[in-house]
Amino acid sequence: MKRMNNLYENIYKPENIMQAFDEVCRNMKNKRKVNEYKNYKCAYIYRIYNDLKNKTYKVGPYNEFTIYEPKERKIVSQGIYDKIINHLVARYILMPALIPKLIKQNVASRANLGTRAGLGFHYKYLNLCKIKYGTFYILKFDISKFFASIDHDTLKKKIERYIKDKDALKIVFDIIDSVDEGLRDSAL
Repeated sequence: MKRMNNLYENIYKPENIMQAFDEVCRNMKNKRKVNEYKNYKCAYIYRIYNDLKNKTYKVGPYNEFTIYEPKERKIVSQGIYDKIINHLVARYILMPALIPKLIKQNVASRANLGTRAGLGFHYKYLNLCKIKYGTFYILKFDISKFFASIDHDTLKKKIERYIKDKDALKIVFDIIDSVDEGLRDSAL
């Protein structure tokens, strides 16, 4: 199995940082914070560039709060600065290394796939099961606190199987280890 190398250098290219900056700002709900960042866009992009190029990035704190609709959920988020870096890590390190290894039915967070593709697979396999089995049963379940139950060491070993670049691995592992146990939904 071929491990990918030379991934880290893509995350600190200024054009990639600007693209991630614009994407994060476009998708943020708190427009007041977004406007503060946009007023100093060049300074933030330069700071991100320096932190990544010099390998001095430290994961910032998480904001935690609870919502109660439709059921109680603990929500965790990071500041805009960390979200931009998370986008860069996901797009230029994790996705090139891991997307080719996924099964085609995994439609989450993949370009040109999503709910429509997922429903297409659903109906395809539903029809195949009807033809093959006639009557069949489907078990629907939800894994409680799935991200919180992920073991860091196991996850890091799996990632090391696909990524060779030491600098890329360091930033990914720093993000993974930024929480005590498991992963945060926004960690990667």
